[in-house]
Amino acid sequence: MRQLNCVLCFFAIVLIPSTAFSQSACDEVKKENEYLRKALKITTPVKTATSLNIDFNIIKVEGNKKEQTVTLTLTIVNHDPNQRVSFDRAQAIDAEGNEYPTDDTHIGSSWRANTAYTETPIKATIVFKKVLPSTQLFKLVAVDYFHEKHSSTIKFEYRDLTIDWK
Repeated sequence: MRQLNCVLCFFAIVLIPSTAFSQSACDEVKKENEYLRKALKITTPVKTATSLNIDFNIIKVEGNKKEQTVTLTLTIVNHDPNQRVSFDRAQAIDAEGNEYPTDDTHIGSSWRANTAYTETPIKATIVFKKVLPSTQLFKLVAVDYFHEKHSSTIKFEYRDLTIDWK
């Protein structure tokens, strides 16, 4: 009987804390996996436009009903040596031919221009104003940007972008 009590005490002292530790480690791994899944989903492009070795990946097209704006969120990935990228003008045209003006443009934390580092994504946003919530689709979004290496303004386009209204 005394041996049985010793064995039970051993299990209680050694195995129960290690089981709790294993559960804690498992929970930690699950949290990490969930974070990585969300990060992957957030950065998965809806559409990509490539211009002069730079990828402009649209992540989401989100409308704000209250403000009547549509925000394009994209990442810019430069495959050349570091260079400055600057958005000059963007225009959106819906299925009925209405054109929407650009309200605000950011690349990273800067307004309109920033450095695009080699193989490093940088987030950018383009906001269009005066868009009614009845607009479900942009037939065309054309963006002019200044390409430092070529010292000229270049255009890239997206077609048929569905707007996710919030």
